Amino acid sequence: MRAKGIIMLVLVTTLLLSSITYGCGLPSGMVKPIVGYVPQGWYRSADDPYGTYEESDGTKSGLIGYTDNADYDFVQIYYGDVFPELKGKENDRDALIAIATKYATFEPTESGTMVVAGELAGYVKAYDPEYDTYKMDIIFVKGSTCVDIFTEYDATSEDEAQVVSLIDSISLSE
Repeated sequence: MRAKGIIMLVLVTTLLLSSITYGCGLPSGMVKPIVGYVPQGWYRSADDPYGTYEESDGTKSGLIGYTDNADYDFVQIYYGDVFPELKGKENDRDALIAIATKYATFEPTESGTMVVAGELAGYVKAYDPEYDTYKMDIIFVKGSTCVDIFTEYDATSEDEAQVVSLIDSISLSE
């Protein structure tokens, strides 16, 4: 009987520690993005809570991911703390593009701005001839939430339309 009590204590302690480590909630004012449209054949491939990822500067984030079951195009939506370089510059075109460039995992050949979830967003994009795909990184801030979207998709108008429609359906509301 005493062994069961010890096991229960260990389980409860583990659950409490994991909820502290991975965050059972979002900081005040931060919201998790909602995707209103998922193209046919796509599925949610990731749903990692805020606090799962941490940058060297201390910013934390979570991830919502969607993948196309047919050809493995994907959209990864990281959400979390506002990057220190963006504080006070949340609507600054050049700052948004600079952060998108900094966090891109590829060498951008195109940059600019767009509107996502009603907010100005900076983006960088590149074509990868080896895989015939496009890669794009998009950064925007809404309230206390910074969103970093990374996507890779086949260089076809159909796949681009699917990715754009998913990204256009993103909303953040408190």
